[in-house]
Amino acid sequence: MEQEKIINKSTSYSVNISGGKVDSLRITEDVKTVIRVYADGKIGIAGRIGEGDDNALSEEAKAKLAQNIAYPCNLTENGRREVNKVKNIIPPKDYVKTIKKLIARLNKCYPDFVFSNKINMGEEEIIYENSKNTRYSYKGNEIGGALVIKDKASANIMDLSYGFVKSSYDEDKIVGDIGKLLNVYHTKADMPEGDVPVIINGMEVLQYGAQHMVAELYVSGSSLLSGKLGEKIFNEKVNILTDRGDEDKPMPFFDAEGVVNEGDKFYFVKDGVFTGLATYKRSSANFNLPLSGGGYAPFDEVPQASFAGFKTERTDSLKNLVKGKAIYVFVTSGGDMTPDGTVGLPVQLAYLYDNGKLVGRLPEFGVNGNIFDIFGKDFIGVARDDVFDYSDDSVLVAKFNVNNVK
Repeated sequence: MEQEKIINKSTSYSVNISGGKVDSLRITEDVKTVIRVYADGKIGIAGRIGEGDDNALSEEAKAKLAQNIAYPCNLTENGRREVNKVKNIIPPKDYVKTIKKLIARLNKCYPDFVFSNKINMGEEEIIYENSKNTRYSYKGNEIGGALVIKDKASANIMDLSYGFVKSSYDEDKIVGDIGKLLNVYHTKADMPEGDVPVIINGMEVLQYGAQHMVAELYVSGSSLLSGKLGEKIFNEKVNILTDRGDEDKPMPFFDAEGVVNEGDKFYFVKDGVFTGLATYKRSSANFNLPLSGGGYAPFDEVPQASFAGFKTERTDSLKNLVKGKAIYVFVTSGGDMTPDGTVGLPVQLAYLYDNGKLVGRLPEFGVNGNIFDIFGKDFIGVARDDVFDYSDDSVLVAKFNVNNVK
């Protein structure tokens, strides 16, 4: 009988912001332990919140082998690695005072708007151990939030938001970034004429393609990409991968099943060629496919596939990719993709982009395009979103069909 144990320790500080004021702080400390045992092609799982007896937890997991859940035992052998990415973001004793100072400054700089929601700071330690002499550990911390912003003159509950996830804190850059959105928010701009590029967060489009890269859907023949492994499906500049070593987005280098990829990367598309599928140990064994290192397990449940660290590699700077005017999509929701791969995105907020700057707010509209064209003949590139100074996000630049202009 083999066994693996995952320990997750976390501490979080969550500040609530309502009506432009900091009104509460919540501090949460959690310890979660999960033990999985394997015998005769079956898996047994038991989890615990808080401290406790690991031997008792192991016995509980063994008892659950009677549930007869089929699962391969393919544990990593003799793995050893420790990564500590903890940085001094904000001393906990100064956290509330620091966020109050930020909100007061935003209120003063942008008096026509109201700021709400939460800003969170947290640290986590994740340890993976198994009976095959493997032990991995990761420590990291980050600060993140999504400030909801309401125009005081608007009847809407909210009008836009500004989000970030970082391992450092810079008040000046946050205030400056929000200013780039709000200083031109009331400046009306006309839709640019001609076939101009669209700048958009790449995940707004890529999320629809990701579901078709899951092994089970692909093998069943239901994926838009079924039968295309090894074929060139996108522009040769397109590289789509999961990257667990990305310094901009710190995360554990191992997945929930203790899988570590070479270079902490796994490519789904390499130089435009469809090269890989999202797998975990069961789907990898069932379909004889490589492990993608994206195993995910909600606490004490059976693992499944995920896309942690999913991204498209950057190709150039935004200023090099876009000369002159473009449409900068900032808020979109309610999108969908048809069975033939056509993605449609209603755009609730967009700006006119001109020579590296946002210069005015555009009327609401929609964009659409086939995913094979967006990442194919209409693909221009992927860049760091250097419109903003604090954000590390990437943006996709491509040609779309623009419609439903109001």
